Order: sequence, then C-alpha cells, then structure tokens
Amino acid sequence: MAKTVICSVGTSAAKALGVRPSDLTKWVKDQQSLEDAAEQVFYTFREIHPEGESLKNNLSAEIHSLVQIGITNQDRIILLASSTDDGYCCALAVEKYLKHYWNGIYAKTEKIKGIQISDAELFRKTGVVEFVRQIIKEVNSYGASNTILNLTGGFKALVPYIVLLGMLKGVKCDYIFEQSTTLLELPPLPVEFSRSQFEAYRSLFEKIERETAINQAEWEGSVPYDERVWFESLFEFSKGQVTLSAVGFLFLDEIRSPSVLVPFLSQKAIQDCFKNLRQLDNCDPFRFLTRVATSKDAFEGAKHINVDNGLYWLKPGRTTDRYLVSVEGWRMLVWRAIREDQEGSNYPSKVKVDLKTERRSYSPFMRMEFVE
Repeated sequence: MAKTVICSVGTSAAKALGVRPSDLTKWVKDQQSLEDAAEQVFYTFREIHPEGESLKNNLSAEIHSLVQIGITNQDRIILLASSTDDGYCCALAVEKYLKHYWNGIYAKTEKIKGIQISDAELFRKTGVVEFVRQIIKEVNSYGASNTILNLTGGFKALVPYIVLLGMLKGVKCDYIFEQSTTLLELPPLPVEFSRSQFEAYRSLFEKIERETAINQAEWEGSVPYDERVWFESLFEFSKGQVTLSAVGFLFLDEIRSPSVLVPFLSQKAIQDCFKNLRQLDNCDPFRFLTRVATSKDAFEGAKHINVDNGLYWLKPGRTTDRYLVSVEGWRMLVWRAIREDQEGSNYPSKVKVDLKTERRSYSPFMRMEFVE
C-alpha cells in the first residue's frame, strides 16, 4: 500500500554548491529565477546514487532519511519548505532528485508562510501554526495509518510540534539518529486528553479561529482566572489581542475531528463494567473503549461480529470481554459489556438488543469520562 511521507526540508541539499550558508539567500536571488537556482542545486548531486556511503555523506538529510524509510515510486512525498528563497530552492531540488531516481513518484513542495530564522515572533505565531495546519491537512487526506512524519531535515524547533501531532493523530514519526545511518521509529502512542475540558471552551476556540483574534478583555471575560494557566500553551497574547497558538489549533482540530468517537455507556453497560469485567485481572474496559473510539483503524480492527442492525460486538484480543456497541454520529454507544466465558461462545444469539423498542430500558447513556 502506498504511504505518504511528510518531510520538513532544510538547506542541506545545497552543501555541495560551494556557497556559505549565510550567503545562500543572496546566491539564490542572483540567479535568473528560483527554478533556475533549484536546477543548479539539483545538478550538484544529480549523479550521486542514493546508496552506500554517498547516501550519508553526499546527499541531503531529507534524501538520506527517505531512503532509510524505504520509499518507492508508489509513495507520496510532501516536502514542507520554509518561506525563504533558499529553503524553497533546496526543497525544489530535493523534489527534482526524488522524481529523477524514483520514476513516477508523487513528490510535491509546499512553501510554509512564516517559517524562517530571522523573526522568532513570526516563526511562533504564523510559521508553526501554518506548519501544523498543513500537516493536519495531509494526515486527514491520506489517513494516519498510511502516513509517516519524517523528523530528520528542516528546522529542529519544529520537532516538538511534529512529535505532539504524531501522538495526538496516531501517526508514526521517523528520524535518522545524528550522523549515523540508523533509522529510529517513534510509533503512534496511546496519548489521551480530557476532551470535556476542551469542549467547554470550544466556541471560544472556534471564534478566535474564525476571526483570527479577539481582544484580551473578551478572553478574560470568557475564561475564569484560575483556569488561565491551563491555557498558556494554547493561545498567543500580543498587544491586547489573543490568537490560537499552533498547539491550540492542533487540539481544536482534534476536538472536532469527525474520525474521533466519544464513548457513552448505557446503565447496563456501566454495571457490566464495574460489577463484572473489572473483577478480571488485566482487564480495563474503559481503556479499551477509549482506544477504539479515538481511531477509525482501531475501531475497525476491534470489530468481531456485525449484528446487521447497526450493532457490533467488539473484541479486544485473546481475552474474554466483549462489547456490544453502535455508532450515532460522533457518539459510540456501549449497550452491553459481557464475558464470553460466562455467556458461552454463542453469546451473540443470547445477548440481544432491539434499538427501536428497548432503548428506554438502557437509557440514559452516560459519557464515559464522567463514569470513571
């Protein structure tokens, strides 16, 4: 299956050009065009094959890591470049090289507004936000399970944001360790956060996103004083205005992502979990339900039996606990939670629910984070 690799790009592609890094921007501007400059940079390593010692010593960090990741001409490579001419030029040169040696590969360079090294405030308030926004767009387009975030090249200041995004979105992160040829993989981590805490201020997040900024007086009137410390990493404050930070934008996207389900337990399922399943060793029904609800792939993987009336039996693995669920919009309703060793292997024919006639006897459904 084709994979999508998202790669931040620096200027290491120009290392054989014979120009000092501090003079690279001027050199690019002295050329006839950006395209001409990119062609000249590409020419300096066009004949170097992506293998052996040359891969490590003579090619850019991005190409080195992409080869170690194992890209093929069936894959998609998204190169995220800085907004500067020298950074964009180098990314275009890498794109040319990929298309030269991997015939038919999809490689595309995206210039990210605000990514540069001369203005720290512009980098933080605009660059990082646009960078995160672009990655989210690509992940949502191609799917988390088919995407790899390549940390090796580009701006090191962006690495923490890429790692956090990978954790929240369930995307694998890869990078080459220092000067070695070893590819280190950071698999998707089961990171959870209190969605209800964000949901309470969702309208505020969305208003700031919609209007770009609000005045600080309005923000202070919306957020209690004792909760403002909690928001420090989510907002930017400048000259009486409040905007979303890159982290704030990332968490807002996660809240409203249609791929995420929120578990709600029926009264019977709550009793099943507390009085029965939690008596088992190594069985945590709430952790399992959270995991399958936060990922489409996890939910599909946990499906065991399709009851054909909108209900599914979920199975964690080689365990005895089973969960009868349905999906209504963004809600995952958990109707029952049983043990196969108690009900028998024919439990689907014994434990049945009629969604139309029996709903009242299972209501009210309680949001799981309030159950625990």
